[in-house]
Amino acid sequence: MTPIRKKIAERLVMAQHEAAMLTTFNEVDMSVVMGIRKKHQDEFTQKHAIKLGFMSFFVKAVVNALQQVPEMNAQIDGDT
Repeated sequence: MTPIRKKIAERLVMAQHEAAMLTTFNEVDMSVVMGIRKKHQDEFTQKHAIKLGFMSFFVKAVVNALQQVPEMNAQIDGDT
């Protein structure tokens, strides 16, 4: 292993041991998003030459949530 790859591997292992690892699954009714996406798909594709995906809807939802509950955009620093 090259020294850089070895250091990257060490840091990845360290991150796994130090980070709080968890997975959360949520079910969401996407029917409204699917309808909006379908309605605007052709116009969006013609204008931007790519299909309208789901990420923009997720980003918009996260931005709205963080604006409504800014405490969610927090971090843990030691015991604080």
